[in-house]
Amino acid sequence: MNPSQTRQLGKTDLQIPVFGVGTCPLGDLFEEIPEADASATLEAAWDGGIRLYDTAPWYGLGQGEHRTGRALYRRPREDFVLSTKVGRRLFRPHDRATFDGSKWKGGLAFDHVHDYSYDGILRSYEDSLQRLGINKVDVLYIHDLDSGYFPDEADLLARLRELENGGFRALEELKSSGEISAIGAGINERGMINRFLDRYPLDAFLVASRYTLLEQTIYADELLRAQREGAGIVIGGVFNSGILATGVSGNARYEYSTAPQAVLDRVGRLQAVAERHGVPLAAAALQFPFGFDGVASVLSGPSRAGEIIQNLKYLQHPIPDDFWLELRDEGLLDDTIPVPSAKLAVAAIPSAL
Repeated sequence: MNPSQTRQLGKTDLQIPVFGVGTCPLGDLFEEIPEADASATLEAAWDGGIRLYDTAPWYGLGQGEHRTGRALYRRPREDFVLSTKVGRRLFRPHDRATFDGSKWKGGLAFDHVHDYSYDGILRSYEDSLQRLGINKVDVLYIHDLDSGYFPDEADLLARLRELENGGFRALEELKSSGEISAIGAGINERGMINRFLDRYPLDAFLVASRYTLLEQTIYADELLRAQREGAGIVIGGVFNSGILATGVSGNARYEYSTAPQAVLDRVGRLQAVAERHGVPLAAAALQFPFGFDGVASVLSGPSRAGEIIQNLKYLQHPIPDDFWLELRDEGLLDDTIPVPSAKLAVAAIPSAL
């Protein structure tokens, strides 16, 4: 599969590449990444033919957008697809001495507030353009409006009402004026696709860690509904924060933390099947979402240039149909979950790599 091959995003006119880069790790999520390494990572992505880039104000409190913009702003704008997110506004800390940005190992010293209002969405959009140094993005995703960030149901409903009372209108105006090509939502928690679609016919969902080789609980009641209603699907977090790339050895990370024993056991079983078929577990994880024809694209989140190069190889790695069949036989994949075919087209890795 050529990473720059494109698919239509839902019912929009936007064609997006099937493989892209998510820049959350480049916001210094797990470690403080030197500027030279971040630059080399994004340079390797471009040289490898990757033309889809996703970022957000939240990533490193502006760091992800700054780094993404520096890598792309001199590139021809028509040559790549760019998405960012709305729902948080960044600002200088009111008390610099006590500011705590410990969610990020590095990042920038800016505070933030959730804001899904009309003015908040427009302000977030304009601020993102400034940080990127690029005056147009293709997709805006509503970010982190879910029970993970708003565990109190009353608080969550208040935020959804804030979006209904103004934020959706701001996004509609941006799309109708040609500023953006698609309106989406980033999904981290089960149930949120339905809650959004009950309120607004979104163009796309960026689903992080909820539809992977390890777990597919949202397939039947959410992803299929999104497809029926014309929303495109972009899959992020295909390695479940790392464990499907590293396997169970070493410091296996799941959901941004140490993997629990039940997850280690399941990944161990997946890994054993992969080894019997000579398939790298990471290659299976990267290619798995393409079995569902509602998926327009898959994002990986590299932090080093070598990870980009390796992921591009995983994207090309042949996976026999018998591998997927054994996963079903072992009870690791339900019969209803679609899987890629061994005939999935592959293309030569660009010579620059």
